[in-house]
Amino acid sequence: MARHRAAERVLILGGGGMVGVEVAREAVRELQPEEIIISALTATEVDEAVAELREEAGRRGWKTKFTPEPGDIFVPASLQGHARSRLVAERKLFDELFDDIFSPNPDAYKGSMLFKLVDSYKPDVVVDCINTATAISYQDVYTTSRRVKVMLDKLESERSLGDAELEKFILGVRELMIAQGVPQITRHILYLHNTLKDTGVRIYVKVGTTGTGGMGLNIPYTHSEDKPSATLISKSAIGFAHTGLLFLLARTPGLAQEGSENMGTLIKEVKPGAMIGFRRLRSSHVKLAGATGAREPGFLVESKEEALGSTLQPRADFAGYSRFEKRDVPVTIVGADTGENGFFCIGEFHAITYPRQMEYVTPEEVARTVILEILGASTGRDVIAAIDGAITEPSYRAGVLRDHACRQLAALESALEGEKDFLPSVAIGHLGPPRLSKLLFEAYLIRAAMGTASAVDLSKRSAEEIREAVEKHLAANPKVTSLVTTIGIPLLRAANGGAKITRGPRLNIPVPRPDGRPNDLDAAAIEKYAFQGWVDLRPANFVVWTERIARLVASKADIAAGGSAAFDRPSYMPDEFIPGEVVGWLLANESDESGMVGNRLF
Repeated sequence: MARHRAAERVLILGGGGMVGVEVAREAVRELQPEEIIISALTATEVDEAVAELREEAGRRGWKTKFTPEPGDIFVPASLQGHARSRLVAERKLFDELFDDIFSPNPDAYKGSMLFKLVDSYKPDVVVDCINTATAISYQDVYTTSRRVKVMLDKLESERSLGDAELEKFILGVRELMIAQGVPQITRHILYLHNTLKDTGVRIYVKVGTTGTGGMGLNIPYTHSEDKPSATLISKSAIGFAHTGLLFLLARTPGLAQEGSENMGTLIKEVKPGAMIGFRRLRSSHVKLAGATGAREPGFLVESKEEALGSTLQPRADFAGYSRFEKRDVPVTIVGADTGENGFFCIGEFHAITYPRQMEYVTPEEVARTVILEILGASTGRDVIAAIDGAITEPSYRAGVLRDHACRQLAALESALEGEKDFLPSVAIGHLGPPRLSKLLFEAYLIRAAMGTASAVDLSKRSAEEIREAVEKHLAANPKVTSLVTTIGIPLLRAANGGAKITRGPRLNIPVPRPDGRPNDLDAAAIEKYAFQGWVDLRPANFVVWTERIARLVASKADIAAGGSAAFDRPSYMPDEFIPGEVVGWLLANESDESGMVGNRLF
């Protein structure tokens, strides 16, 4: 078994749960870290888990230090401790949470609780045992949407709402906006990407979920709601979206700071396909939905008979129901505590663990798999590795056909070149972000203006010589300028110590403001937009292009002398300066493009 070096510090997210505590135990036995940081949603969860582990450490002679660190990693560090209802109700807090989810600010992750935790402790290993799919999907966008739809219908029909109804409508819309699953899981992965890149974590292991415990759409077990449960299926959707995004993260280069000794973060996921249980068997005063809908310790109530008519109220007024026998009789029942899944009575436990139902796997088995993956064992349980081995890779046949397709496209374009309304086939913006089109047009203009396809010849020209040639070419070919600006890309030039643009009716960059007001523009914004998607005709950008061309020529592979090893990612294969090939080479090799350096989210 390949064995990675031992970890000095391990951070366990969701460390107060069944699996989190077992991961901590197994980590002490196998990794022997100096410190394990136990993070969970509440201080109570964290303190109980740490107390349990410290007590066991005293009995067994463990030397590992256990550190409690409560916090909600899905809420900014500045909003910790606020109930969700308050985050929705108070405008200032809501705006901060909304911006955290939807803001395009590339540095927003630095304000997240996730980043604060990892940056503070600098762990070698992060094990994420949080049931992320439940945390996101059970904000229940379905119920919220139906409630908002009722008020929206009334607003449309009556054209007004009373003050109380308007306040409910506003709160409902706010809740709906921040309950959406896709923006939340996307934001979480983007924050995780930048956090891992900035902090040098060696291994990140996610304990994921299938959402249905390995069963299908016909699953008869939900989180108390009726079947079929769209909310439960949403949990599965988020769970597998999470896996897909982790798969992309695992394939992303640059999960390390420039100059860091860390070579990047290994991304793994262990996804149990059964109920995880059990923490303990005991008698418990169980929690039931109360008058507010929130779960609270339950007490028996007197039953009532009710004649059935044309309507039925599923949620009656709790005040109309007295306690059973006019005293507090707690709903205290023997059962199995299964952590996040809930407390199951004997009958429920029998049913859910029955063969060919959900069955179950122990938290010790899950934890063992996690630690073996950290150690480098081939458990066969890493979902990310399994997907990586199962996807259809690029093929030899496609590589052969690519060459034929490229030559045929060139022939088709040459046949049309003499026609009156001929336009060069460079980019129309349907592929990729505006930066791709910008780079393609800049490369095209250099080749077309210089009248040579030889990369070696271009490498002998100065930046100013190329810039002047490009300006002359544009002056002689106004249709090219029109094509660039028509697809939403301006041409940027220096002007009297400042800058000016040649543009069309719309710009792809910057993205229009939601309120329709003009975007702010200063020197920093101009540089940002020039990088993101403006054809930059200023002298400095041509200096950048001459440096690129020099690197490109120097990277030419000598296959005769070096064999197949000469053809690797830094190598540029064609003898010609071909815009698409050049930009492909840039995207694979330049730090800003490949992600090897920098922390851009988008």
